[in-house]
Order: sequence, then structure tokens, then C-alpha cells
Amino acid sequence: MEMYGTLADESGRDIPATEDRLGFLDLTKVRTDYPESKRMCENLCIGFGHEYGLSVMIARLSQTFGAGILPWENRVFSQFARSAMQGTDIVLHTKGLSEGNYCYTRDSVRGILTIAVRGEAGQAYNVSNEKTHTTIAKMAQLVAEKIAGGAIRVVYDIPETNAFGYAADTKLFLDASKLRALGWQPEADLEEMYRRLIASMKYSMENGEGCGTRG
Repeated sequence: MEMYGTLADESGRDIPATEDRLGFLDLTKVRTDYPESKRMCENLCIGFGHEYGLSVMIARLSQTFGAGILPWENRVFSQFARSAMQGTDIVLHTKGLSEGNYCYTRDSVRGILTIAVRGEAGQAYNVSNEKTHTTIAKMAQLVAEKIAGGAIRVVYDIPETNAFGYAADTKLFLDASKLRALGWQPEADLEEMYRRLIASMKYSMENGEGCGTRG
């Protein structure tokens, strides 16, 4: 998602990220190498397809999670899931103001296959469930209240300096209408995604597997 950069209209209001819009990236920031490299890879793929007559299509995925994620995975949704499983408070080291979209693993796979079968060569498609758009803080609260049943809290422990190296707050709404026009629809909402993720993680740990695959 970061490859879209900062998107805003002339008045400074945030606008949805459609495939034909690319926002500002500050090339003087070290972390910009990540989103900038994504843009570069897309262009290399398009160039390769043009040179050798290949049908190249691009899937731009939102944050994707669900059944099959490694139990020790360290991304934010896995940390929240483990807190719910272990009955420990969710600790945020930022205000959790970053906004984004999420998509269930299986929905993302179906999206990629839809692009491969029905997509147009040379085009990019957002794979995202718009209904999951939320902030980190609100997602943490959802896990604490809905998934853990109120047994845990969201605690803020914000250091004076960015000791953890977190990215600056971002606000991004991925518009997937272009992919939906091909017949794709996401099925799992955020709460269901967490329930399936936790079931998968429990199954993995109980059976000594690297990752669960059910769901």
C-alpha cells in the first residue's frame, strides 16, 4: 500500500487510492526505498512484458492476513491476535492513527486469480476490502472488545523518540472498484478475519506445525 505515497486533493483532503493515482514520496527519507522499489518493480514488469510480448498484470494488495499466518509472525495483526489468545493487554507504541485497508488471505488469492483470468494486460488492480478500512487504534479496540470479549485492554506506551522505527502515520483508502468490476467480491470482514486467524494459529501450535491452513 505504501507505494501510493501521500494522496490529497488541492484542498489537502485525503482522497481514495485508485490505480491511476500515485501520491507524493519524499525521496530524502530512508524508508522511501521500500515504496519506491515497489514502483520500480511494477515498471520493470511492464517493460519486460512489452519487450517480450508477455501479458503482465499487477496486483496491488492491501494488508492481507487470515488462516495460514505463522504463529510467531510479528506484524501488527499477529501481535493483536496473540494478545487475544494469551489474555494479555495490547500495547501500542504509537497513537495508532495510521489508516488502511485489510483483506482476508483467501479473498486476496481469489483476487489475484481473477486478475490473472479476467484482467487486462498492462493494468494494475487494487486487491482490498474497503469495508475493513480502519485505524490501528480502532482495530486494537475491536480485538480487545470483540475477539477477546473485553478481557484485555488497549494500553499506550509511547516513547519520547521513535525507538521502534515505525513509519510515519499514513492515511490510505484503497479503492478496489476496478477489480470488483471483473466480478470479484471480498467475503470476510475484519472480525471474521481475526477469528479465522486465531483458529489457524491455535491449530498450528497444537499440532506443532509451522502454520495453519484451515479456513
